[in-house]
Amino acid sequence: MVKIDASTADDHVAGANVDRPGSAAIRPWSYSLLLVISAVVLAGLTLRLLGARGDLWHDEIWSIVLLKPLTSVDQIFWRINHDNNHFLNSIYQYVVGPDAAPLVQRGLSITLGACTVVAAAAISRGRWAMVASALLFAVSYPMVHYGSEARGYAGLVLFTLVSVALLERWFDKQGPYSIALAVAILLGFLSHLTMIEAVAVLAVWTMWLSWRRSRSLIAVNREVIQAFLPAFLAVLPLAAAILVGARLFSFNVGGYSSFSLEKFAAGYGGMIRYLFGLPDWIGDWTCVAIVCALVLAYAGVSRDRRASLYVVGVVGLPALMAAAHLPNLEFPRYFIVSGALLLLWAGEMIGRGFDAGGVRRLCAAGVLMLVAGGNVALLARFYEQGRGSYSSIVDEMTRSGAATYATNADFRTGMVVDYFAARMGRQASLVTQDKICAGRADWLVLEGDPQKLPERVGFDCALAYERAGASTYWGLSGLGWTLYSRRD
Repeated sequence: MVKIDASTADDHVAGANVDRPGSAAIRPWSYSLLLVISAVVLAGLTLRLLGARGDLWHDEIWSIVLLKPLTSVDQIFWRINHDNNHFLNSIYQYVVGPDAAPLVQRGLSITLGACTVVAAAAISRGRWAMVASALLFAVSYPMVHYGSEARGYAGLVLFTLVSVALLERWFDKQGPYSIALAVAILLGFLSHLTMIEAVAVLAVWTMWLSWRRSRSLIAVNREVIQAFLPAFLAVLPLAAAILVGARLFSFNVGGYSSFSLEKFAAGYGGMIRYLFGLPDWIGDWTCVAIVCALVLAYAGVSRDRRASLYVVGVVGLPALMAAAHLPNLEFPRYFIVSGALLLLWAGEMIGRGFDAGGVRRLCAAGVLMLVAGGNVALLARFYEQGRGSYSSIVDEMTRSGAATYATNADFRTGMVVDYFAARMGRQASLVTQDKICAGRADWLVLEGDPQKLPERVGFDCALAYERAGASTYWGLSGLGWTLYSRRD
């Protein structure tokens, strides 16, 4: 008779039965997995609630200001026509109103951000991959930051992940998932127009998988049309509204900076560094090169269907953006679709390490701990400084009554000061830059790094100001302000 160790037998039985619906083995795993995922989601929600504290910053305020002249919710789709109009967020802000508390104004993004953690777990394959992906999306600084900011990036990430899952379901012919995919893509566009990046990735992925299976261009075209025609029809009314509005009222972009390879590296490398909590001494190009090499190496040795998705999304999409010389690429947020797919890939790789056991499990645990620890350090800095403390500056200026102020950024500073002054029931009037000497403003607000600005600012017209305060920020959003009071 052969003796079998009890623990080995239990592991063998669990391994044999874990995929058998209704088995006794799957229930403990399911309950414990549900408990762990729930705890991770709760942690992610808590981190986002902490990130939602403090003042709204310029771009959040701008979205609210764009709503002021509207008289009905439908005008959000055709009357604003500005790239800072993220439709779902704008609808939400229209409903809650401009006087709501900041936590309420960021409520939609907080909810969608927490749902992203759930989606990351649901889309991952394997128990350990589910836990690792959920944890990465829960604690990763960019996901927490944009999941606690009153803009559209939280929804963009969520519906990108949902679209990946639904497209895979469609590949497997498990029902009419192209309709559900169309809904997810539409919601992605309503969250942020850069959903076009996710759609491009998914379309190329579909072409590749279809070609690899059929080796027929006719079959490729047919499958792409079958998968994405409902989505095209769903997005068409939104596109029509934007085009009509653009013809009537034009279309404005908030800012524009020319392309350079250095800016591209700063944007994509910065996103990678923030995602994994990497130290600043690791260069931008180093981050980009290592990530692309790892994803390509994985695709070269893997038969996994998703390997090509990660190549297209993590390597191909940024390369295409660079080749097209797109503007504003120094901002990491424009790489958030690639970042979300990269984080999903990392979660699956860590999960496979745990599944392998032995040394690989130890390495996977070490990597997960390093990434979590690095992001905790980033989040601590973010929570300390936030996106800026503009209300305290406005309060200082207007505490003694109506005040005048000048600035080196008339549009941005004026919008933020007006917003907080109105919330406080105060009055602050802007003296434009060309009238500083004649207007003799009571205060001067300079935008820029407070540590690099002087203690005293003088003008040729015998007008001088002395430093009276500062507002700093840290991370992906915010404006640095230094306040100066006039000294006659």
